[in-house]
Parts: sequence; C-alpha cells; structure tokens
Amino acid sequence: MKKKIIALLLTVTTVISLAACGKSFTCDICGKEKTGKQFKMTILGEEVIYCSDCAETTMDDINSWLK
Repeated sequence: MKKKIIALLLTVTTVISLAACGKSFTCDICGKEKTGKQFKMTILGEEVIYCSDCAETTMDDINSWLK
C-alpha cells in the first residue's frame, strides 16, 4: 500500500512540475525574460512579442484614452 501511495505522489509531482515549465521569451516592450502566455502582434511588418503584464497595461492605457 505504501509503495502505491509513493508512486502516486511521485507521478503527481512529476506531472505538476512538467506543467509548470514553459518556454521563456523576451518581452519586446519591457525587455524582461518571461514565461507563460505570450502575445504577438504585427506592427508595420514587424512581429512584436509581449508579456501579459504589458498587454494588461496597454489595454488599461487604451481604455483610459477612450474615456
């Protein structure tokens, strides 16, 4: 019984650690190395990659301009 519980815990730990790994990228707006969701946009033929923090800030700025 103990072996099954240990095997289950090891499996769960492995799956969680693999799920947390993400490909890192450099945000073109803030310049920081990030992991997680990246956003892409093409501006004047150039692809811009930006992080979720910069996406949120940009949307906040756009919403404030529209008011």
